[in-house]
Amino acid sequence: MTTEELLKMAFELGSAISESAEVEALKNMQSRLGENQEASSLIMRYQDARTKADNKLQDGLPITPNEENHLNILQQQLNNNPMVQELIQVQEKFNNLMQGVYYALNQAISGEQCSSDCNSCGGSCGI
Repeated sequence: MTTEELLKMAFELGSAISESAEVEALKNMQSRLGENQEASSLIMRYQDARTKADNKLQDGLPITPNEENHLNILQQQLNNNPMVQELIQVQEKFNNLMQGVYYALNQAISGEQCSSDCNSCGGSCGI
């Protein structure tokens, strides 16, 4: 099989995944999140604070108690926001789909077959 044929098949797989319920739910959730100022602002503030803390740690600088407290407060606010929690659940379902796809690809490449009940990858490859 040629590289061109493989890439065509990969594109077809990507197109099929884009039509899945998981991708549709993720797109819908991202759209809803974009319309919710509170949730999107909270996510941006947390990401900014997390990035700053990670950069300090990479530079060998300590994180102050105030910075740690600020991160903890933002994390708690994220945990208490229903829209953020829904986003996390939708992302987990999408990630599970993609892990199943990667697992099935790896099984096919290695010549192994997955178990008949597909509990190991969460998919339904039918092998």
